[in-house]
Amino acid sequence: MSLPEDPYVEFLRRRAGRSVYLKPYLGHSGDNLIRMGSELLLTQLGLTPMLNPAKADIILWPGGNPVMWPTSLLGWRDCWRSWPKAEFVVGPATFRESGTDWAALLREARVPIGGVFARDPISYENLRHAALPPPITIGLGHDAAFCLKDSEWVRLHREASTSEYALASFRDDREAAGSTALAAGGPATLLPRFVRRPLERRIGRRLIAQRLELVRSRVGESQPLVVRDAPLDDFPSFVECVRRASQVHTDRLHCMILAALLNKPVFAYSTAYGKLEAVYEHSMKSWAQVEFVRSPAGGTR
Repeated sequence: MSLPEDPYVEFLRRRAGRSVYLKPYLGHSGDNLIRMGSELLLTQLGLTPMLNPAKADIILWPGGNPVMWPTSLLGWRDCWRSWPKAEFVVGPATFRESGTDWAALLREARVPIGGVFARDPISYENLRHAALPPPITIGLGHDAAFCLKDSEWVRLHREASTSEYALASFRDDREAAGSTALAAGGPATLLPRFVRRPLERRIGRRLIAQRLELVRSRVGESQPLVVRDAPLDDFPSFVECVRRASQVHTDRLHCMILAALLNKPVFAYSTAYGKLEAVYEHSMKSWAQVEFVRSPAGGTR
């Protein structure tokens, strides 16, 4: 496996020989790629995986989009409360405006936080301006899923790939383009969850319908179209769904990443804050087959 040379990799390399607990978190099957990439990276760098976090030197939150989902920040607090002496590290992640004060949470933590890393330049700038105390290392890395790029696992799935249908995989949650829930300080953030969540869903479904019209106009009648939010499936089903596709239309970051790793043509669509564009520009532009599609309510930025 070839390793990206970035501050995150170098940070972990300096901790070779230490034991690491790779913290699970609530997510979807796309997050499994982050975990698999992290496991490969830790092994390559000579860190020892631990099943018992109470005996680990480092608790590693492997990345993702923790500040967007309150359950992840609750997970951080649980780590700090449960294993307060271990060094806490957040792998390359997205740090954007989210309605949660993640910066204050990190500043006020009373545990040894070793490092917090971004996976795109905008998130890194947000980390730089978060005024985290000096003992915390910050840096710009790559999503850990990219550690799978030259892996045997990816090679085998490339060999097994087919081209049976076009896949349209779109989200309808608070990260969907057009969602009002992400407007910092906007009226939707004041709504109770039982009101806001159905609103987000309706906005998401309307956007998906508009995007599917665009996908069908591009795909035509030449092949079947499968419409499926594949990362919400279990991991083997998610991988199989992408592996069988001839082309992938998606606004799911790790659906884009997996398809690109398998050398599939990808047509990418914006989320509410340009997450796919940012990761593509930072980590994929030189090698991936990705075209960003301008679409209703979700034009690329």
